[in-house]
Amino acid sequence: MVITKPLTIIFFGLLFFSCCTQPQSRQNKTNHFDSTIQQQSKTNYSDSTIQQQNKKVSQPDTIDQLLKEALIKHTLEFNNAFSIDDWQSFLFFKSGKFLNKTEKNALLVCCNADSTYLIKLYSIKNKKWFLSDSIDGLGASPSEFDITFSDYNFDKQTDIYIQASASQGWSLSRGYLLIIEPKTKKLNYHKEADDLANMTPEKKTKTVISELWNGYNMKGQSQLTLLSNKWINGQLKTISKRDIIVK
Repeated sequence: MVITKPLTIIFFGLLFFSCCTQPQSRQNKTNHFDSTIQQQSKTNYSDSTIQQQNKKVSQPDTIDQLLKEALIKHTLEFNNAFSIDDWQSFLFFKSGKFLNKTEKNALLVCCNADSTYLIKLYSIKNKKWFLSDSIDGLGASPSEFDITFSDYNFDKQTDIYIQASASQGWSLSRGYLLIIEPKTKKLNYHKEADDLANMTPEKKTKTVISELWNGYNMKGQSQLTLLSNKWINGQLKTISKRDIIVK
C-alpha cells in the first residue's frame, strides 16, 4: 500500500492536468479558425473593392489608357468581357503593324448608345496618335463579333471585315467590309458586300469568293453555290456562279 498510494496520486494528477489542458487546445484551434475566416473576409473584401474600382473606370478612360500603352508597345490587343445586358460596354482595340508592314496603326471598335458600332482608325504622327478616319451607324451585334484582317481589293493594303452575324449549321458569316485607302487611311464601307457570306480573297484571280448554302440533298450532303466577285468601278460585283456538293 505504501508503493500503490503514490502511484494513485500521480495517476489522478495526470488526469487532472489533461482535463485542464484539453479545452485550451480546442480554444487555440478555434482562435486559429476564426483568424483564418477574418483573413479570408479581408481578402474577399479587397477583391470586391478592386472589382468595384474597375467598374468605375469609364470607357473613355480605358481607351485613353490603351492608346498610351500602344505608343510604347509593338503590339497590343484588347477585347473586353461584357454581358448581353450591358452591350454598350463592348470594346475591341488592336494596335501594331497589322494593317501595313511599315506603319503602326490602332483600331478601335465600340458601341454607340443607338445600338451601332463606332469604328476609329488611328495613325502615328510626331510620336502621337491622330485620328485618320471613323465610321459609325453600322448595326452592332457584339455577341457575334469577329474581325478579320486581309487585303480584299488587292492593293497591298490590309482591309477590315467585321462579322455581324453567323448562321447555324453550315456557318455563313456576313458583315461589314471596310476598305482602307493605302495613303490616306480613310475607311470605305462597301454595303454591296453585306450579303456576301464567307468572303475569301483570291490573290491569283483577284476575285473575292463567297458562298450560298442551298440545303441538303437526298444523301444529306451540303449543296453550295460559290460566287466569284470582282471589283468593277470600285464596287464588288458577282461575275459568275457554280454549284458544288460538300461530302
